[in-house]
Amino acid sequence: MRNTLVPVQIKERLNDLRQTVNNWFDRLLTSRKDSGNWLTHEPFFFDVFNTATFPAVDVEESDDEVIINAEMPGLSEKDFEVELQGQRLILRGEKKFQQEKKDRSYYYAECQYGSFSRVIPLPCEVVAEKAEAKYKNGVLNIRLPKSESAKAHRVRINVE
Repeated sequence: MRNTLVPVQIKERLNDLRQTVNNWFDRLLTSRKDSGNWLTHEPFFFDVFNTATFPAVDVEESDDEVIINAEMPGLSEKDFEVELQGQRLILRGEKKFQQEKKDRSYYYAECQYGSFSRVIPLPCEVVAEKAEAKYKNGVLNIRLPKSESAKAHRVRINVE
């Protein structure tokens, strides 16, 4: 049996890729134009290449569920949202950072803002209504129970 993608899955994956590339170009064209050589300016590379994979994600699959852990330090629950669309989990939100230091001889302030979106393809069909998510100490833990058809699909093969 050949593993093929249905047209809807292909369209979803192409849309995800297009959105990622669009985000990169948006950051390229709006990043630090007034700071001299803006193309090689360090914050540009940090913004484009590090936030493109934010948040860092681990996906585990057991017999009964799919477990996703996403590292999102410095965020609160109201800074992001979690959504299931078919066999995709979508994490999106906004990261805000503000730092201020005062001393008798200097004043330092820095602000960084940026939105993020990460699409995680799921390895199997899950029961969305029974999904659970907990956020603690900068780590989002999502547990997605597998559907009965996904559980029954597993076949063990004996090796001689």
